[in-house]
Amino acid sequence: MTLVDTIKVDIQDMTDEELTVLARSSKEAASELISRYAEKVMIKARMLSGKGAEYDDLRQEGLISLLRAIYAYDPAKGAKFSTFSEVCVVNRMRTVCSGADRGICESLDDVNCEEIASGADTPETAYLYKELLIKMKNGITSELSSAERRTLELCIQGVSYRRAALMLGISEKAVDNAVQRARKKLRAIYNNFNVAV
Repeated sequence: MTLVDTIKVDIQDMTDEELTVLARSSKEAASELISRYAEKVMIKARMLSGKGAEYDDLRQEGLISLLRAIYAYDPAKGAKFSTFSEVCVVNRMRTVCSGADRGICESLDDVNCEEIASGADTPETAYLYKELLIKMKNGITSELSSAERRTLELCIQGVSYRRAALMLGISEKAVDNAVQRARKKLRAIYNNFNVAV
């Protein structure tokens, strides 16, 4: 057995709470937690889909919330990680379903990775989180065409396909096609970060 195999075995044997501590310095620990909870996120997304948001959107928001929960979790507060992460994920999904966060971000360019990461509990976690967000944002910026970005940004703001078509001077079908292409590319970007979507 190699050293890498030994580390993998050790990580797989750790509790969720132990992994959250290790995740601050180990991507492998964070990946292990994501793999343990990804199925639960997908189940919650299925349960809440159709209540104001689509399954794919809820799944992606849920996975991002799970990642945030990994770095925000404090074992000293006495709650189990499973309980803490479920509350984080479900609350975020409900917020998305209610439409309460529509229009907060006018453009992908407005996403401030440093400000989002500043909510982390340690400087190391904030740095790792900021780096991950920057890589994801750069991936989105480089992979989406300008038409896909403009269309996606309008839809994120809650603009209907009909209104987006009028604003962009294209057909509703072209809007739908651009959104579908953007979603496919976003899934590929998430997969590059070992996030199962």
